[in-house]
Amino acid sequence: MTKTMLAFGTIGVVEALFVLIGFAIPIVLVILFFLLLLRNKKENIRLRLEVGKLADELEKVRKQKDTEKGDSSSGSR
Repeated sequence: MTKTMLAFGTIGVVEALFVLIGFAIPIVLVILFFLLLLRNKKENIRLRLEVGKLADELEKVRKQKDTEKGDSSSGSR
């Protein structure tokens, strides 16, 4: 009776491989997926800040060109 219970309770290489494929690999893939999502979010925030800086710089250049045009047109009259 105890031999039957021990034989039933022990796992072999094939069973361990099934457990590894069935549980460990999907868990690792889910963790990697969430890490990639987190990295993507950080990269998105960084890019938005960079675009905001460029937009501010573009607005500053446009205002500067407008003031130069206004000065040159008023000076020629």
